[in-house]
Amino acid sequence: MSSDTRLYDLLLSHVEQYDDETSPFEQFAALWCEGRDPRSIAALLGADLGSARMCTLAGVCDDLDIQYGDGVILAGQAGTWTLILQVAGFTVVLEENLMRLSEDGRRALSVSWDIGGNEEIHYAVNGTVAVRLSFILPEHRTGTDMTALDPFMNGLRFELDEYGESIEESISSAFVLAGRVTGEEIHAAWLDSPHERFVIPRTR
Repeated sequence: MSSDTRLYDLLLSHVEQYDDETSPFEQFAALWCEGRDPRSIAALLGADLGSARMCTLAGVCDDLDIQYGDGVILAGQAGTWTLILQVAGFTVVLEENLMRLSEDGRRALSVSWDIGGNEEIHYAVNGTVAVRLSFILPEHRTGTDMTALDPFMNGLRFELDEYGESIEESISSAFVLAGRVTGEEIHAAWLDSPHERFVIPRTR
């Protein structure tokens, strides 16, 4: 495991356990929220709290009965924050959700990407999106405080090289940044431990 891609490699090794696709890591979404517990976050995201089941990331798809368009999240404490991994859908990275979750002096941070090339970090503080940026083109950013994450970005590599081959380093850097903001990096013990799984029903 390269030190430059260590968190990418860690996540990939766990994602491969529940995804049988040839390219299991083509899309991903993670959310960290300060000052809220997993169930309250799930409720704010529109999850069916009755669908809660304890499982690990590797078993997140076991005994799962969902319909097209439903979201699936795994939620658990991560240090003083709560970490949510969304393994189906992108509810956790919608700006309106980050703004609601960060109300009343809280903070929320998301990291996501998809097959359409949307590699994004969103950072919300006290009900507003302070900064949204691409973690492969970080100079492309908007928000109410576009330098809010700069103190956490020292030494991180977000730019793709001229051949577009450093996406693994960019993803790893995005997760290192999240660890600097929240005070705890994502780690194997969290990924291997049971957390609460919820289904977010699609609005029909």
